[in-house]
Amino acid sequence: MNTPLLQRPARPALGPIACLLTLAAVGVLAGCASPPPPAAPATATPSAAPAGAPPSAERLAPVAQPGLPTLPSGAVPSSASLCESTAAQASPARALSFAAMAQQQFVAFGSQTMDAQGRLTQAGSAEGEDFRTAADGIAPWERVMRYWGAVDPDGRLPDAVRFGALRPASRQMIEGALGMVSTERLQGLGVGLGEGLRGADLQAVNTAIDRAAVIDTPWSAAFISWLARQAGLGAEEFTFSEAHADYAATAWAASRAEAGGIPTTSALRACDLTRTTPRVGDLICQARGDSTELDNFNAIGQALMSRRSGGSAVPMHCDVVVQVEVQQFDAVGGNVLQSVTRRSFEFAPGSLVLDPSYYRGCDGQAPAGSCIDRHMSLQPWSLLLQWR
Repeated sequence: MNTPLLQRPARPALGPIACLLTLAAVGVLAGCASPPPPAAPATATPSAAPAGAPPSAERLAPVAQPGLPTLPSGAVPSSASLCESTAAQASPARALSFAAMAQQQFVAFGSQTMDAQGRLTQAGSAEGEDFRTAADGIAPWERVMRYWGAVDPDGRLPDAVRFGALRPASRQMIEGALGMVSTERLQGLGVGLGEGLRGADLQAVNTAIDRAAVIDTPWSAAFISWLARQAGLGAEEFTFSEAHADYAATAWAASRAEAGGIPTTSALRACDLTRTTPRVGDLICQARGDSTELDNFNAIGQALMSRRSGGSAVPMHCDVVVQVEVQQFDAVGGNVLQSVTRRSFEFAPGSLVLDPSYYRGCDGQAPAGSCIDRHMSLQPWSLLLQWR
């Protein structure tokens, strides 16, 4: 029986002042910005974030590890049996904490949900909204800014604002320019009373700029990085980044190291999602875009291991598995339909691996009339990042 799609309840729109201030600030000051740079069922109590200075926010190419076994670029690590044997074990405590935090953020964003056929059945909060319904009183856009803090604690990310501008403008440059015309500063220069932006005005404009930056910049990898910090992972175990490809490449390198009997500190390894049962806390990943070049485990591994330092990121997306049942599993992802979304995936009949209809579609290989349209969940899912 088909599950009816639910209508999204009315949400308060951006106020006219916030809209006008966003458009005015970004549209007027964008000309000051530099041209854009080149593309570069289990529950657990969440662990506290680790102390210490976090790593740089720059994109990281996979770090070469001395002594790695020499394999053809992208060759499948000979750890398939290790993936399968680990899949039969219970998830480690930090994996459960990782998944618990993802579920918590899903609820805080209004529990946006997709069914096993890839259809939206409940709408949640959108990334740029300012209303506060969660128990902690944090608005959706503020949550996303916190996710970015896991990648760059200095607050430089997200670094660009495009909404309402002819070209991307530096968020920090705009906010700095607004600070130059604050009432407090102008009065210090001898300008008359009542001139410049008052504190409340300045705060309103800065908030509008931050909300525009949240909308403009994909944040799904920042979400994963934030979860990793909350679960207690350190820089030697996980590559905190705004690009999924960075931590995925680290996991792939760990699998190659394991295949050669070389110790590795990575918390994750790379496994073939089409052959491995996911556990709570594992990540399921897919390539993004219209290209079919990265539609399988080998291809995405080759792309990850051949990335050049400073090169463009491999287009990817990953979700966190939060529940596994006999016939299906659920996963939560950030920036899925502009929210934190939970969706269901069914196992292939009589198995504990992902049904091929999610990554292959109804391509004629399934018996007539047996293939199910997965709608928005039909993607080239191929990579499982498994907790070691």
